[in-house]
Amino acid sequence: MISRRMLIVAGFCGLWAVSGCGGAPAKETPTGVKGVVTLAGKPLAEGTVSFSNSSTGNAAVAQLGAEGKFTVTGGVVPGEYKVTITPPTPTPDNPTPKPSSIPDKYRNEATTDLKAKISSGANDLKFELN
Repeated sequence: MISRRMLIVAGFCGLWAVSGCGGAPAKETPTGVKGVVTLAGKPLAEGTVSFSNSSTGNAAVAQLGAEGKFTVTGGVVPGEYKVTITPPTPTPDNPTPKPSSIPDKYRNEATTDLKAKISSGANDLKFELN
């Protein structure tokens, strides 16, 4: 029969092997991000601001509101991001949103030239679309 002591030793060895050496690297804490989006100098009050980093897989989204302002709920992990600005999508409250004047190049990660470097602490961004 297997003794209780042997089972305990085997369990600790298994935990040690699974844990690896030094543990997992510390994950960065999301930080505050807010800002404003303007189009031709005027606030863009409808749409979505999306942040994406294809190398880390990190992403975040915020809705544009009054005066073109946005705040990312939950924050963004520090790093460099591509930024896209997309028009409102249909919802039950707004099944047919009005056509958007957001230029097509800002709507797609492959064509946008908007970038943001998010650092620890507060980040206040401004994106001017033309």
